[in-house]
Amino acid sequence: MRTLIASVFLSLALPAAAQAPDWQLISQSGSREQVINWYVDANSIVRTDEYLRAILRTSWSVPQYGPDETAYQSSTYLNYFDCGKRMIAYTGNTYYRNVEPIGVPVHEEPELPLTELKFQEVTPGSAGETRLDFVCKFRAKQIMT
Repeated sequence: MRTLIASVFLSLALPAAAQAPDWQLISQSGSREQVINWYVDANSIVRTDEYLRAILRTSWSVPQYGPDETAYQSSTYLNYFDCGKRMIAYTGNTYYRNVEPIGVPVHEEPELPLTELKFQEVTPGSAGETRLDFVCKFRAKQIMT
């Protein structure tokens, strides 16, 4: 009985598990030698003040190399989207050895506060514009942080 009570208490005391990522492919580019895929975690899209925030991922079919020659094939990062001004800010990059963002990261860049981010206009026809268009479809939904 004590074990049952302890189990119930523990399950109520622990926060609910985070929702698994829902990686949706939003664009692809490249050649025979290298394909680049861009994804958005649809479960991560939320409104924060006047922006939408989402976790994105880029995966390469062949290894990429950082300044220290460390190989990686995927990266996840946080984007803030200003849908009205058509601008994006990037922060919190994490690089992984594999195409899927699993295992121990090979490199991490810290997430900066929103007040320190630099928003950039998206270039028409670019991968950035595709990401902005995809995420901004969610702006009318009631998704608040």
